[in-house]
Amino acid sequence: MRFRMKYYLAGLAVLTMTMSVWARTYKESLVLDKNTAIGSAQLKPGSYELTADDTKKELKYHAEGQNHRDCAGAVVKIPQKAQVSLVDSDGDKITQVQFSGIDQAFQPL
Repeated sequence: MRFRMKYYLAGLAVLTMTMSVWARTYKESLVLDKNTAIGSAQLKPGSYELTADDTKKELKYHAEGQNHRDCAGAVVKIPQKAQVSLVDSDGDKITQVQFSGIDQAFQPL
């Protein structure tokens, strides 16, 4: 019994270490024509790259020539997989980012 337990624990350790390999990263380009808020940050007009992965509760965004910045938020389940990537906004505030091909969306806090 003790011999088997060692193998189970070793298998569990390998599985735990490879969990990050299964994580997928989603990217979307965003072009803004006016000042827009995402979370507590204010984005100026321009072209941005949005990046999220399904293991973190944050959305990274950056404009060309700038460092990555993070936006905290929540990942929510949507009724069906998004056919196309979509950025929802309410006036000048981004409320949700959907990435093509998945049934989850990111909502900034």
